[in-house]
Amino acid sequence: MRNYGVSVISAHRRPITSAIALAALLAAPPAATQTEDRWALCGAPLLPPIAAQPGARDASGTGIRIRADQGEMRGNPPMYQFRGNATLTRADQTLSGEQLSYDTGSGQVVIEQGARLRETGLLIEGRRASYWLDDNRGRFEGVRDYRIAAGHLQGSAETIIRQDASLSRYRGVTLSTCMPGAEVWQLSATTATIDNTSRQGRAWNAVLSIHDLPVFYAPYLQFPVGDERLSGFLAPTIGQSTNNGTTVSLPWYWNIAPNYDATITPTSYWKRGLLTDVEFRYLERWLEGDVKVSYLPDDDRYGDDRWALDQEHQLRIGDALRGELHQQRTSDPSYSDDFGDEFNYRSARFLESDARLSWDDGPFSVSIDTQYWQRVDPDATESSQPLAREPRLQLDYSPLAGAGPLRWSVAAETVEFTHPDAARTQGRRTDLAPRLSLPWRRLGYFIEPAVSWRYTEYDLTGDLPGDSSTPDRSMPIYSLDAGVFLERPSTLFEGVYQTLEPRLFYRRAPSRDQADLPDFDSSAPTLTYSSMFRENGFTGVDRIEDGERVTLGVTSRFIDSVSGREYLRASAGQVFYTQDRSVAPAGETERDRSDVITELRLSLPAGFSARADYRWDPENSGNTSLLAEAGWRGANDTLVNLALRQREVDGESTLEQASTSLTLPVARGWRVFAGLVEDLEASETRERFLGIQQSGCCHALRLVSRETLQRNASLDAAELEREIMLEIELRGLGGIGDRIQGFLDTEIDGYNPGR
Repeated sequence: MRNYGVSVISAHRRPITSAIALAALLAAPPAATQTEDRWALCGAPLLPPIAAQPGARDASGTGIRIRADQGEMRGNPPMYQFRGNATLTRADQTLSGEQLSYDTGSGQVVIEQGARLRETGLLIEGRRASYWLDDNRGRFEGVRDYRIAAGHLQGSAETIIRQDASLSRYRGVTLSTCMPGAEVWQLSATTATIDNTSRQGRAWNAVLSIHDLPVFYAPYLQFPVGDERLSGFLAPTIGQSTNNGTTVSLPWYWNIAPNYDATITPTSYWKRGLLTDVEFRYLERWLEGDVKVSYLPDDDRYGDDRWALDQEHQLRIGDALRGELHQQRTSDPSYSDDFGDEFNYRSARFLESDARLSWDDGPFSVSIDTQYWQRVDPDATESSQPLAREPRLQLDYSPLAGAGPLRWSVAAETVEFTHPDAARTQGRRTDLAPRLSLPWRRLGYFIEPAVSWRYTEYDLTGDLPGDSSTPDRSMPIYSLDAGVFLERPSTLFEGVYQTLEPRLFYRRAPSRDQADLPDFDSSAPTLTYSSMFRENGFTGVDRIEDGERVTLGVTSRFIDSVSGREYLRASAGQVFYTQDRSVAPAGETERDRSDVITELRLSLPAGFSARADYRWDPENSGNTSLLAEAGWRGANDTLVNLALRQREVDGESTLEQASTSLTLPVARGWRVFAGLVEDLEASETRERFLGIQQSGCCHALRLVSRETLQRNASLDAAELEREIMLEIELRGLGGIGDRIQGFLDTEIDGYNPGR
């Protein structure tokens, strides 16, 4: 028997023979600490990286290096025994301990006194270990510390049995995604398995503790190892509201298949009962969709079953065929007031459902769609419900190449309008609209004269607007659109050029008597800078503006000469009516010019942005409208939004509303949220909320208090409905709750943290 102070090198899977040169060396000093990357959850890596690659372990040329203070060899095939800082290294894998024996015949390594396994993404430290190198399997006893980088998992165990490089079994195990020594939460289990291939973990007889206080028991529990989707519970949400009492939600996520999943959320409303929300998502090659269903049996306050449905599907076949279905339904009109936040129904008076199938192949497109409504505002009358389209057929042909310089197109539609009130005017409308234009576009200017013709006929029932049930209308529309594009280097800012873009639009249509025509879907939208250049002042085709008008507008932009980023855009324009009009938006038939429309858009590199839309009536200085918004986006998801809306009619204020929302970090791991909507005209608060989030390495706690003025409630501020929401997130175990996050995404413009 020979004793050595040794450094031994062998070829993998081959016995160490006496022919190998043995050099008597002192044990090598510890290597320098590697620079550690920051760990995503905790600010430091759970395990530092290893330079060697895992795939090199089984390569034929990979050797085994053993270092120790003392070593001896005996038998044939040789059995090596090492003592004192013994370390066996194979590629990225290291086994170490105070005493280490290596059987070159079986490939077994036995480690006594401080057994340690370290490889890419894994660390196990225990009292004793037996490990078989060829099979990458082993048994570790008295494990005081293990770490798995893939899921940021760490803990201890009585025994760890590694069956192969992917699957391990644990007995008497603790588990947490917190940093060692700073466990906010910890899971203890009798047995557990972790599969690195499927990225799934399973635990039996599991007890969840928060700061050493047991709070939850499960006979069986699944958890993810890494970022992969996995069935299991998500973050619970606890709330309290005036209308529903205390609420407790516990979502459960079901990973059905790679392209199917569902979230089932039972919510206990102490004043109503148990409401169950189910969201099912799917993704196929040609079809994808999202179905949300909510059901509450025998509402204790309402006295009947309550339910809601919101589903959306999209079909894509090839490059031409598209299909869409969107349906929203509730059991009763009061559902939106009681549970509107679940489906974003709270602000709706009528829910729209529609389906559409279209085929678009180059210049030709055809589509068919249908639409219907459901009244969800208890104070809305049936007669005020919009008409439904059942169905509508549209065709459009716009060839890319015209007749020489001419461009032409034709659009047609036929639609059946229906309404639950039989006395309401309803029926079929058919519309045909060919158009001919002569565009002339150059680098610095464009001119486009055009003429279109509109023929519309009806077949009506119900209360007729005129003497005939089959009225029609035929009229041409003439237009001329022209503009100039000028630019120069800015005299105010270096590296920026300024544009000047004046534009003229002329439009003329003869007068036609349209009093006998129904008004199914026409409306006069709010005049904006872009809408001043439309051929018709109405949306829809039931009304077509007549007369002659000229629109003058100008836009100036400041643009970065290198990146092309637009820092500032300012526009102003006005419409001049050179002839009296018999068909025009309400109150405008006698006007000879429109309001002056101005728009401002600002976007600065420092994260500041602003917009302002202001209009005023030059004939009546008491008619004005203002929408002003400003926002700042800073580092660490800092956001501040401000908005002001004002409107005056004949000098009397009819709208004055201010709003603000913000989120900002206040300390390491702490963030606040706040929002306010104030009706300055009525001197009342419409909505306000205040929230705080405390997040650390492995957890997040969110608390939000929200007050909203109930629809049709009295103007007294005491009528504000209060709701308090509490959400607890255990990262790596409980998933990510999305109720409070979804609420914040909606209420704070631009807030959508990567999570």
